[in-house]
Amino acid sequence: MRALSYRDKDTVIHALSPLAKLAWGGGLLVLNLIFNHPVYILILFLSIIPMVKLAGVGREWASTLKFTLWLGLSIIVINALFSYHGDHVLLTAPFRLPVAGQPVITLEAIAFGAVMALKLAVIISVFTLINLTVHPDDIMAVLLKMRLPYKSVLVTSLSTRFVPCLVEDMGRISDGYRTRGVQLDAGSWIKKLKNRGKITIALLSNSLDRAVQVAEAMEARAFGTGKKRVFYKDINISKMDAVTLGVGVLPLAAGIMLRVYGYGDYQYYPNLMSIGFGGWEWLMPAGMLLLLAAIVPLAFIKRRVEFD
Repeated sequence: MRALSYRDKDTVIHALSPLAKLAWGGGLLVLNLIFNHPVYILILFLSIIPMVKLAGVGREWASTLKFTLWLGLSIIVINALFSYHGDHVLLTAPFRLPVAGQPVITLEAIAFGAVMALKLAVIISVFTLINLTVHPDDIMAVLLKMRLPYKSVLVTSLSTRFVPCLVEDMGRISDGYRTRGVQLDAGSWIKKLKNRGKITIALLSNSLDRAVQVAEAMEARAFGTGKKRVFYKDINISKMDAVTLGVGVLPLAAGIMLRVYGYGDYQYYPNLMSIGFGGWEWLMPAGMLLLLAAIVPLAFIKRRVEFD
């Protein structure tokens, strides 16, 4: 989690307007929800890779993928064990359960779980990319430009910024206990729970102290007394930023149109549909991939325009 906090880097992705990056990432999340076809979901996942490489956050992204891999495998296993739908039975249990009947593992259940795991990878990858390339203050400024309530935006921003601090505190407190000879990961699970409880108490106390410090800092700056607010940093949208914003929103608009006309859907139960495309239908996912990747060359163009 410490590695997932924002880091300022001199890359074309970091130089993009935060509004364009949030629009692109938000559109990707919406498309991930409305599409069910495995090819479309795979395209959404592949479109993230160039952004990650250009942003120079491949190592951090890979660390989250390792965690996502275990979550995805658990989704596949749980869905295969508890979802008995599907006609292609791969394995039948030699016993019967009182309510569920005789457990079976079907090909359809495994395929559905695999696609859900891929969807989870898309969601985690998008949030990882946004966290690493968009400053929290920029996110707050974008939300305020959308006319959202100021106090709600402030609370959300403070909450998200506290999470990496909380993880850093936990690591620091754990190291402190280890230097005193406390074996946090040794012994029975009851002993481990007691030792972890000591960390929880210290972590809670430290978090309360930090909350009081933030409240004192806000009070010292007379927060909430004036009607007109001033901001240390504001987001100015140039013409090139407007173009990248439009390109970032374009995949979402195209994806909604595809779903309206029946593209991007897929049937898992009771039988798996054919995963191939007939006729000119393959142009739809190919066009979606091009639209999602269009923001990459625009990032280079924006950097060149700024330097000129």
